Amino acid sequence: KVTLTSDSYMITFSMMFKLTIICVCVVAVSASIFSSNKCVRVPDNLCAVVYDDGGCNGWKLDIQEGEIMFKWWDPVYYWYRNDIEAVSVRAGCTFTGFDDSSLNGESMTIRAGNKDRHVELNDEDEFEDFDEAIQSIACTCRR
Repeated sequence: KVTLTSDSYMITFSMMFKLTIICVCVVAVSASIFSSNKCVRVPDNLCAVVYDDGGCNGWKLDIQEGEIMFKWWDPVYYWYRNDIEAVSVRAGCTFTGFDDSSLNGESMTIRAGNKDRHVELNDEDEFEDFDEAIQSIACTCRR
Protein backbone atom coordinates (compact mmCIF):
# COMPACT_ATOMS: atom_id res chain seq x y z
CA LYS A 1 0.00 0.00 0.00
CA VAL A 2 1.36 3.45 -1.04
CA THR A 3 0.45 6.47 0.98
CA LEU A 4 0.82 9.94 -0.52
CA THR A 5 1.15 12.95 1.69
CA SER A 6 0.58 16.60 0.83
CA ASP A 7 4.37 16.94 0.53
CA SER A 8 4.35 14.27 -2.21
CA TYR A 9 1.70 16.18 -4.12
CA MET A 10 3.75 19.40 -3.85
CA ILE A 11 6.88 17.67 -5.16
CA THR A 12 4.93 16.16 -8.06
CA PHE A 13 3.23 19.47 -8.86
CA SER A 14 6.55 21.32 -8.71
CA MET A 15 8.22 18.83 -11.05
CA MET A 16 5.30 18.94 -13.53
CA PHE A 17 5.33 22.75 -13.49
CA LYS A 18 9.07 22.84 -14.22
CA LEU A 19 8.69 20.25 -16.98
CA THR A 20 5.88 22.30 -18.56
CA ILE A 21 8.01 25.45 -18.51
CA ILE A 22 10.91 23.60 -20.14
CA CYS A 23 8.61 22.20 -22.87
CA VAL A 24 7.16 25.64 -23.63
CA CYS A 25 10.67 27.09 -23.95
CA VAL A 26 11.82 24.28 -26.27
CA VAL A 27 8.76 24.73 -28.51
CA ALA A 28 9.23 28.52 -28.65
CA VAL A 29 12.91 28.24 -29.56
CA SER A 30 12.36 25.56 -32.20
CA ALA A 31 9.50 27.54 -33.76
CA SER A 32 11.73 30.59 -34.14
CA ILE A 33 14.53 28.49 -35.63
CA PHE A 34 12.40 26.69 -38.21
CA SER A 35 10.16 29.55 -39.28
CA SER A 36 12.55 32.42 -38.94
CA ASN A 37 12.04 35.43 -41.13
CA LYS A 38 15.35 36.24 -42.82
CA CYS A 39 14.12 39.39 -44.56
CA VAL A 40 16.59 42.24 -44.40
CA ARG A 41 16.85 45.70 -45.92
CA VAL A 42 17.46 45.67 -49.69
CA PRO A 43 21.01 46.96 -50.32
CA ASP A 44 21.33 50.39 -51.98
CA ASN A 45 23.00 48.91 -55.07
CA LEU A 46 20.00 46.67 -55.83
CA CYS A 47 16.48 47.27 -57.07
CA ALA A 48 15.00 44.19 -55.39
CA VAL A 49 15.72 40.73 -54.02
CA VAL A 50 13.58 37.70 -54.89
CA TYR A 51 13.34 34.52 -52.81
CA ASP A 52 12.49 30.88 -53.24
CA ASP A 53 10.41 30.67 -50.05
CA GLY A 54 8.37 32.89 -47.77
CA GLY A 55 10.16 34.63 -44.93
CA CYS A 56 13.05 35.31 -47.31
CA ASN A 57 14.17 31.70 -46.97
CA GLY A 58 15.61 29.33 -49.57
CA TRP A 59 17.69 30.69 -52.41
CA LYS A 60 17.77 34.41 -53.15
CA LEU A 61 18.51 36.34 -56.31
CA ASP A 62 19.73 39.95 -56.25
CA ILE A 63 17.95 42.07 -58.84
CA GLN A 64 19.76 45.06 -60.36
CA GLU A 65 17.84 47.75 -62.24
CA GLY A 66 16.91 46.42 -65.65
CA GLU A 67 15.29 43.29 -67.06
CA ILE A 68 15.81 39.56 -66.65
CA MET A 69 14.16 36.84 -68.75
CA PHE A 70 14.15 33.36 -67.22
CA LYS A 71 14.28 31.42 -70.49
CA TRP A 72 13.98 27.63 -70.33
CA TRP A 73 17.26 27.24 -72.20
CA ASP A 74 19.29 29.72 -70.09
CA PRO A 75 21.75 27.75 -67.93
CA VAL A 76 22.02 30.58 -65.36
CA TYR A 77 18.49 31.91 -65.00
CA TYR A 78 16.46 28.79 -65.84
CA TRP A 79 16.50 27.71 -62.18
CA TYR A 80 14.56 30.79 -61.06
CA ARG A 81 11.79 30.37 -63.67
CA ASN A 82 8.41 29.77 -62.00
CA ASP A 83 10.04 29.50 -58.57
CA ILE A 84 9.80 32.97 -56.97
CA GLU A 85 7.59 33.10 -53.87
CA ALA A 86 8.65 36.36 -52.18
CA VAL A 87 9.91 39.76 -53.35
CA SER A 88 11.63 42.56 -51.42
CA VAL A 89 11.69 45.88 -53.29
CA ARG A 90 14.03 48.73 -52.31
CA ALA A 91 12.50 52.05 -51.27
CA GLY A 92 11.78 54.16 -54.34
CA CYS A 93 11.85 51.19 -56.72
CA THR A 94 9.25 49.36 -58.80
CA PHE A 95 9.33 45.61 -59.52
CA THR A 96 7.22 44.08 -62.29
CA GLY A 97 6.88 40.33 -62.76
CA PHE A 98 5.52 38.71 -65.92
CA ASP A 99 4.06 35.24 -66.45
CA ASP A 100 5.80 35.01 -69.83
CA SER A 101 9.56 34.81 -70.36
CA SER A 102 9.70 37.76 -72.80
CA LEU A 103 8.46 40.58 -70.55
CA ASN A 104 4.87 40.14 -71.73
CA GLY A 105 1.71 38.29 -70.80
CA GLU A 106 -0.02 38.94 -67.49
CA SER A 107 1.96 41.13 -65.10
CA MET A 108 1.97 42.38 -61.53
CA THR A 109 3.76 45.41 -60.11
CA ILE A 110 5.08 46.04 -56.61
CA ARG A 111 5.98 49.63 -55.79
CA ALA A 112 7.99 50.57 -52.71
CA GLY A 113 7.38 54.10 -51.45
CA ASN A 114 9.65 55.65 -48.84
CA LYS A 115 10.64 52.31 -47.32
CA ASP A 116 11.45 48.84 -48.55
CA ARG A 117 8.43 46.67 -49.28
CA HIS A 118 8.37 42.93 -48.75
CA VAL A 119 5.64 40.81 -50.35
CA GLU A 120 4.88 37.12 -49.88
CA LEU A 121 3.18 36.52 -53.23
CA ASN A 122 0.82 33.80 -51.99
CA ASP A 123 -0.33 35.90 -49.01
CA GLU A 124 -1.82 38.78 -51.00
CA ASP A 125 -4.82 38.43 -53.33
CA GLU A 126 -3.34 40.93 -55.76
CA PHE A 127 -0.19 38.83 -56.27
CA GLU A 128 -1.15 35.21 -55.49
CA ASP A 129 -1.50 34.20 -59.16
CA PHE A 130 2.21 35.00 -59.59
CA ASP A 131 3.40 32.76 -56.75
CA GLU A 132 5.88 30.42 -58.51
CA ALA A 133 4.69 31.75 -61.89
CA ILE A 134 7.12 34.58 -62.73
CA GLN A 135 9.10 34.02 -65.93
CA SER A 136 10.59 37.49 -66.50
CA ILE A 137 11.05 40.69 -64.53
CA ALA A 138 11.72 44.39 -64.92
CA CYS A 139 12.89 46.62 -62.10
CA THR A 140 13.42 50.40 -62.00
CA CYS A 141 14.26 52.95 -59.31
CA ARG A 142 13.72 56.71 -58.93
CA ARG A 143 16.80 58.85 -59.24
